[in-house]
Amino acid sequence: MSYNASLTSPAQFGVAKIGTGLTAANGVISASQGLLNYGFFTDGTQTNPVASAVNLVTLNAAGPTNGISVVGGTAITVANAGTYTKMFTLTVAKTSGGTSDISFWLRYNGVDVAGSRQDLELTNTLALIFASGNFTLNMAAGSNIQMCWSSADTTVALTALPASVAPIRPTGSSAKITLTRIS
Repeated sequence: MSYNASLTSPAQFGVAKIGTGLTAANGVISASQGLLNYGFFTDGTQTNPVASAVNLVTLNAAGPTNGISVVGGTAITVANAGTYTKMFTLTVAKTSGGTSDISFWLRYNGVDVAGSRQDLELTNTLALIFASGNFTLNMAAGSNIQMCWSSADTTVALTALPASVAPIRPTGSSAKITLTRIS
């Protein structure tokens, strides 16, 4: 099936109605905002200088973003209200013996989010372990989330991966967080 005329326009909606954030030109529908809000943020090694203190994951490098930014190095801030899903991967290292715990959780506008905590038990000297997870929440326009972590062991850190050879491999970030608007 083919069409010789545009399927839709801002004035006449045939097959599709053009709403806020959408445009139609020559039958092609494009979106400039709304559900296309996303952000990918990373950072390097992050230490645990004070035992049992709350550490905020820093995010100093941005990948692709649209309508989401990092404010103050830690607060992932959204321009538009909606339901967002956050996915994260953290690379954890421990350089001392014994058993230690590390906790990760989410803050929304500076308040800890109930049900968002994950814990890992780290045993002996642990070169690297990856922690990952996701959380979905409603966010108001201009609001923010922060990723928190804590350990009683000051030898626990979020660790970036160096470039390697044999075979050649790229660097890896200690923290990777993706936030995507899903509705």
